[in-house]
Amino acid sequence: MKIPFTNIVLFEKIENVDKPKPVVADVYNNTVSYKQAIYRSRQDLASYKNAVIYAENILTPQRYPLLQIYVNVALDSHLSAAIQQRKNLTLSKDFRVMTKGGKVDETKTELIDKKWFLEFMDYSLDAMFWGHSLVQFGSVVKNEFTRVDLVPRQYVKPEFHIVVKNWGDFTGTDYLAPEYRDWCIGVGKPTDLGLLLKASPLVLWKNSALGAWAEYQDNFGSPLRYVQTDIRDEKTRKNAESYMENWGINPWAVFDKQDIIKLVETTKQDAHNVFNMMIDRCNSEISKLILGQTSTLDEKSFTGSAEVHERVADAFAEMDEHFIEGVLNYQLVPLLIRQGILSEGDYIEAEEKGELSVIDKSKIAIELIKTGKFTMSVETIEEEFGIEMEAVEQSEQTGSVANVSNALKFYYE
Repeated sequence: MKIPFTNIVLFEKIENVDKPKPVVADVYNNTVSYKQAIYRSRQDLASYKNAVIYAENILTPQRYPLLQIYVNVALDSHLSAAIQQRKNLTLSKDFRVMTKGGKVDETKTELIDKKWFLEFMDYSLDAMFWGHSLVQFGSVVKNEFTRVDLVPRQYVKPEFHIVVKNWGDFTGTDYLAPEYRDWCIGVGKPTDLGLLLKASPLVLWKNSALGAWAEYQDNFGSPLRYVQTDIRDEKTRKNAESYMENWGINPWAVFDKQDIIKLVETTKQDAHNVFNMMIDRCNSEISKLILGQTSTLDEKSFTGSAEVHERVADAFAEMDEHFIEGVLNYQLVPLLIRQGILSEGDYIEAEEKGELSVIDKSKIAIELIKTGKFTMSVETIEEEFGIEMEAVEQSEQTGSVANVSNALKFYYE
């Protein structure tokens, strides 16, 4: 991490702060005595609609049925990959502590360059998808929290800022009370249900298509073996059943000689595409919901739209950066000041790396190569643009400058 020397302020070493967490400040363990995980059950669109109605009830909002759906849809590989990709855009950034005068305090920056800080940001970003995160801190040892935990969402009612003993209760412990304010932070709007609210029906439709496809494969993926015999003769029938049972694993049946067997199948030869297109559409909609575009996660993308998609991804990353900086400076920093870790006037911001995008680099390279005064080595092209190069014979090396320029245009314009 390189920081301009003019922005660095050197401070004397900060004295270690050790502050054991009072037993009375543990809002979760002091409230919930019998802990249970969210029960997973089969979900469909009908249960989803009912869960939304319960969660949006103004007088007695109940999120538990909706959380049951969330924990199931969060297992979807495409959705989880999209969420992690978006979170990584923020989690991969370096954050630094700034003084009131706008100078970088390296000593205090080292205090947040710790595991607990990354875990806090991870839980905070989850609030965008789950609606709310109540984060609880452990004791302070040498200016560092020993642990950061997420209070299980089934016991938190952010609408009333309370932690309840049982998920169905509407009275509990106020986590905004003075004895807890130095040890926990609630992230997210009290009534927000998160982006998983919109993603859930997409995953449910997708799972339905996958289930129908699996059933279609069971019915028509393997041929049905059957034998027609005199089923009224018990010995003959049992011999036929024994023969069919020991002949492979495909489905089989024994019919009477007079029975008429018909296997009705769709007349379309590509019936599987119906399921495949439905799954692809759901994945595409999930990508647009979480990432704002599809090219950075889906297999199909076009080089012509790469710049537009990159700009959308950058816009989402900037929006999330503003969100997390708001959480850090309006919620975490005041807590750290009360704990004696930071000082009045300190604030936290993401470090701007100032690096050019791949597209911007390619445009600069193209213009420089066009002058005829510059060229690019194989190593540079592979490292900067991710294009694998292969050496050619000397006789084939014609118009090398134009070839490199045209290749970059093809990929990035």
